[in-house]
Amino acid sequence: MSFSGKVALVTGGSRGIGRAISLELARRGADVVINYVRGHQEARATAAEITALGVRCLPIRAHLGEPLRIHGMFQQIEMEFGRLDILVNNAASGVQRSALELETKHWDWTLDINTRAPWLCAKEAARLMPDGGHIVNISSLGSHLVLDNYLAMGVSKAGLEALTRYLAVELAPQGIVVNAVSGGVVDTDALRQFSNREEMIGESLRRTPAGRLVTPEDIAAVVAFLCSDEADMIRGQVVVVDGGISLLGL
Repeated sequence: MSFSGKVALVTGGSRGIGRAISLELARRGADVVINYVRGHQEARATAAEITALGVRCLPIRAHLGEPLRIHGMFQQIEMEFGRLDILVNNAASGVQRSALELETKHWDWTLDINTRAPWLCAKEAARLMPDGGHIVNISSLGSHLVLDNYLAMGVSKAGLEALTRYLAVELAPQGIVVNAVSGGVVDTDALRQFSNREEMIGESLRRTPAGRLVTPEDIAAVVAFLCSDEADMIRGQVVVVDGGISLLGL
C-alpha cells in the first residue's frame, strides 16, 4: 500500500513507537509531520531519517497539554501542506502512582495529554480533511486491565478508546476513518518510567504465546494498515497487538 502524496501527523513522532510509525508511513511515501516536546536532537535525527527516504518532514515542537499550542501546530501544517490525510495520536504522558497517592495535578496532567489532546487534534485534523482521511489513536492494555500504579494512565486510555468510537461515528459522514491500536509491553524509553520494568519484560516474554515482545515496528505495521483504503470498513475498533498475552487467564 502506498501513501504517496499523502500528509501524516504523528504526535510524539520522534522516538519510540511514534518514531517507528513515522518511518513506516514515510517508507510508504507519505510526507510526515513529527510533533515532539523534548529531545530536539532526537527529533532532528528522526527527521533526517525520514527525508532520506525521499519525502518531506516537518518537525513541530508543541506541548499537547496546551490547547493553543495544538492550534498553532495545525496552523503550521496548513501553511506548509494545505491539508492533512493521516493523524496518529501517539503522544502520551502520565504519573505512575496508586489511587491514594495520586494528586489532582497528576490526574489533570495525564488526562489532558492522553485524552483531551487527541480530541482536540482530531477536531483540528477534521478541518484539514475535507476529502476524508484516517485517524489512529494509540492505546494500551491498561485501558481495561488493572496494572500496578497505572490508574490515571489506564483511565486516560479507556477514555481514548471511548473517544475512538464516538469519533468513528461522528466523523464518518466526512469520510474520516477512526480506529485505535492497543499494544502489549513494548521495550521503549517510556517503559523505563516503571520501577518494575525488568519484571514486566521478563513476565511478558515468559507468558506471550508469540514467544517474543511486541516491537515498535509491529505497532507501526498495524497503524499503516488502518490508514490504508483496505481498512476503510474497520471503524471505531481497538486492534490489539500483544502477541496474544491478553488472551490468557491468571
